[in-house]
Amino acid sequence: MTLAQKLAQDWKSRLEQDCPNESSSARESVVRWLLGDKPERLDTLNPAQLAIASSAIDFQYRILISRYLGVPPEKAYRNLIGRLAGLVVLRQKIQAWVSLSRDRQRTAVEVLQEVIQEMLNSDRYLQQQVAWIAECTTDRRLRNALLLASTEEYCLRPIRNQPLLVYRFVNYLRRAQRGRLDASPGG
Repeated sequence: MTLAQKLAQDWKSRLEQDCPNESSSARESVVRWLLGDKPERLDTLNPAQLAIASSAIDFQYRILISRYLGVPPEKAYRNLIGRLAGLVVLRQKIQAWVSLSRDRQRTAVEVLQEVIQEMLNSDRYLQQQVAWIAECTTDRRLRNALLLASTEEYCLRPIRNQPLLVYRFVNYLRRAQRGRLDASPGG
């Protein structure tokens, strides 16, 4: 038995224990999603790399079962927005920008939703995740849960000691400010 097969077996057992209400096909899809599109790569990792990969898989799993799996889509989406809006650094940046912008009616949540939507539309990694999730399952409810978990995990990845989402927000601001300058009437 390869390491990838053993990990798949371990995750199936854990899912059966943690999520007995999910169908066996849903659990199979979750395991496939967790191990990625090339599970055989796990067989080539050294012990340190395997520990990191296992930790990352466990992190995704905990995100999925704690906020998204088996949760109605609207509530799952609110969970994502609430979790990401709860990032203190990001919330402070968004609130500062909204207070300085011309459009003070916008809420931090609306801005956050725009940034996430932009990421889903243009980020190569998230687009690959959408394609991979589509290969893992045809169940819309499960696809939604897996995409939200993938999005949360990706947004929380640390870049220079800050979540990736903070950098995406800063880039969003730069584009928004350029757009505002470009949209100014000429005189």
